[in-house]
Amino acid sequence: MTSLSSPHHEQSDSLPPTRAELDAVRDRLRELADRAEIAELIDRYVTLLDAQDAHGYDDSWPRTVFTDDCRLEFPVGEVRGLDTAAAFHFDRKSRFARTHHLASNYGITLDGDTARVRVHLFASHVHHDDGPDPGGRFDIGGYSEGEAVRTPDGWRISRWRFQLVWSDGAGPRPGPAPASLRSSQPRPRAHHPTAAPAPRKDDTVSVTPAAALDLGALRTATGDTRLRAIEAFVCRTLETYLDVPPAHRIHRTRPLYAQGIDSLTALAFQRKLENALRIPVPTHHLLREQSVSELAATLDDLLTEADRTERRREAATASV
Repeated sequence: MTSLSSPHHEQSDSLPPTRAELDAVRDRLRELADRAEIAELIDRYVTLLDAQDAHGYDDSWPRTVFTDDCRLEFPVGEVRGLDTAAAFHFDRKSRFARTHHLASNYGITLDGDTARVRVHLFASHVHHDDGPDPGGRFDIGGYSEGEAVRTPDGWRISRWRFQLVWSDGAGPRPGPAPASLRSSQPRPRAHHPTAAPAPRKDDTVSVTPAAALDLGALRTATGDTRLRAIEAFVCRTLETYLDVPPAHRIHRTRPLYAQGIDSLTALAFQRKLENALRIPVPTHHLLREQSVSELAATLDDLLTEADRTERRREAATASV
């Protein structure tokens, strides 16, 4: 009598997986686990951007996210090392009543114990009642690129750089009205106009068109006269790159980022300053929390040092 083989018997007679196949499955599982852990790490960081102070100031949370030698770069400042990370994030968040951050489109490229990451980010910031737009929002969108490394405590972020693509609304300190944002940015949302406090006269500079910078006259000027000339030139240049309406006035004491300078406009602004002043202007001076007056003072110092270098060169040439 002929017996029929059941599917169960046929399956039991199949060959077991080879070592190569098992290794491939193990490597794939490790890759999936690493990707999941890195995605969870980014989610943890983005959540802590909003929840870091839920129970008051906490200086311990950065150790769950960053390496000891982490480097973080934002339009509003930089972090070098773990020790300053908590204070930096707390200070920036405290400038708003509430914040809400969202992350998406994770790109994770694994390379052993390191990984390159890229994430799209959107954030809403609700102003304090005594802020530049009480109860209003400051919205931003952009992306972050960086590096994560495997540590004994799990994956941690070692490098993180946020690139601002667009913004809508007044920044954390008094800045331009939404209507004065660059035309390439999204149209401002509809809102009920509110009366803005009148700026102090001595804190503003009119952006009425003026003649180009006279570098020769500027180099021979001294003291407050030279500083005010640089200040006025910076304001006129800001008008060009921020498309500020004629009725708007550039503020001397507001940070550049609050006046609309971001990582996209900073490079064009840098080239304009360097061509006019004929000195190198490091980009970080334009992306940190410097005001117009502080930037003018920095440019004054750079000009002074350039003049000294030129005089030393001329003296050395004459002595030959």
